[in-house]
Amino acid sequence: MNEIIVGVDGSETARKAAVAAAEMANAYNRPLHIVMSMTRNTTQEIHGGGSERWHVDSIGVAEDLLKALGGELKTTSPVTHAVVLSGPADALCEEAARLNGSVIVVGNKRVQGAARVLGSIAGDVAKRAPCNVYIVHTH
Repeated sequence: MNEIIVGVDGSETARKAAVAAAEMANAYNRPLHIVMSMTRNTTQEIHGGGSERWHVDSIGVAEDLLKALGGELKTTSPVTHAVVLSGPADALCEEAARLNGSVIVVGNKRVQGAARVLGSIAGDVAKRAPCNVYIVHTH
């Protein structure tokens, strides 16, 4: 078993999936790789007092979120992260293929009702994943 890949988006349901993935990483003594997808990078200029200005880009903000989450998870396994510029299902499948991951962990946030028929991130990942997929009950 190689890396355990988990997708997050900053939501509480994604955090629950990350916690489950960290537990899995501990149980199997495997590295954990946290992935966040973005469709584009945006930069915003923030004006401080006087002439001070900062440039904040969305990838930097996402990386900070991933670092913080990785530090909060209770795992003894190595934790890495990546921000991938593509759709969520594509990002998870691309990272799993790149790392030769053994399982992708996703939450079931939208896997109910009409979404089961129309599709969801979990469903899209399950259709295209190069490895096993574990869908965490996050409700």
